[in-house]
Amino acid sequence: MPGTDVGLWLLGIALHLIQGTGGPDADADEPDTEAVRSSVRRLLALLDADDQPTAREPGAHPHRHGRGTTAAPAAPAAPVRRPGRRRPQTPAATHRAERTARVAIWCFGGFRMAIGDRIVDWMKIRPRARAAMRLLAMRAGQPVHREALMEALWPDVRSSSATGNLHVAISSLRGLLEPDRERRQPRLVVRTGDAYLLNLPADAYLDTLAFQTALTRSRQARSAGDTDSAVGGLREALASYSGELLPEDGPAEWLQHDREMYRRQAANAAADLAAAELTTGNPREAVAAAEKCLIIDACHDAGWHLLIRAHQHLGAPAAAEQVRRRYAAMLSSLGIDASGPSLSGSC
Repeated sequence: MPGTDVGLWLLGIALHLIQGTGGPDADADEPDTEAVRSSVRRLLALLDADDQPTAREPGAHPHRHGRGTTAAPAAPAAPVRRPGRRRPQTPAATHRAERTARVAIWCFGGFRMAIGDRIVDWMKIRPRARAAMRLLAMRAGQPVHREALMEALWPDVRSSSATGNLHVAISSLRGLLEPDRERRQPRLVVRTGDAYLLNLPADAYLDTLAFQTALTRSRQARSAGDTDSAVGGLREALASYSGELLPEDGPAEWLQHDREMYRRQAANAAADLAAAELTTGNPREAVAAAEKCLIIDACHDAGWHLLIRAHQHLGAPAAAEQVRRRYAAMLSSLGIDASGPSLSGSC
């Protein structure tokens, strides 16, 4: 728009605003100076508003797993029209497409979560909201009924209060995980009927899932006679298992079955890896795998025997004897005669 037209357009708006600010007794021929100043300030504020970011328009497409998302165009400010003349139409501004930040979650050895380069600070929300997130992470991709959530997190609270607590916890989770999300369009913690679920993107990392996937791949490779791939799967599984499952939740009843299952699977995987390393002539790697087995489960009988054998294969009889003594002490602490038959499996 030429400079002259801009000036006339602004003057017309200013006069319109001035007339709007005068009261019923205002003198039409002598406008109030303060009214003029106020009108100019209002005009500048309206013009400045065009440069401010606005909320997305309703109807924007929700997030789709594993794909980039395009931000909806900003809602345009209401145009100020000059009387008798239509303002030229300009194309709506669009934002560049941005790929959704990758999500990574670790449950072994302590709960952590990262969204892109941001490490989620769980201290910003209440303990029960953090526990709700950990429970949802354990069931990622699976709906968890609100009654199950309330029973796990507020077992001694009456239903009406527990329902309110749950709503507050979910709201705080959404605000922490997706502070810039569109209102009523959460992507990660979503509701489906009377249940909630953690809706991870297709490329998200979850250590419990990585652990199970690696074990499955190892079993399939072993069945196919592919020893190298079977050993590789065991190594990947153990690399994912970095410690006890969600230790911060202590003896929480909802967690005990899964915690014991993962512990047993990890210990057995370490023992299988130690045996495979011995078979392929790698006694030093077998020692490391057997030691990890016993760190996970100090009562794993096969782990003790594999560790003794690995030291023997290394030509280290003194180390093997020391392991025998540790093993006997462990059996004695359990009230088991070390001179009797060895244990089978894990105690």
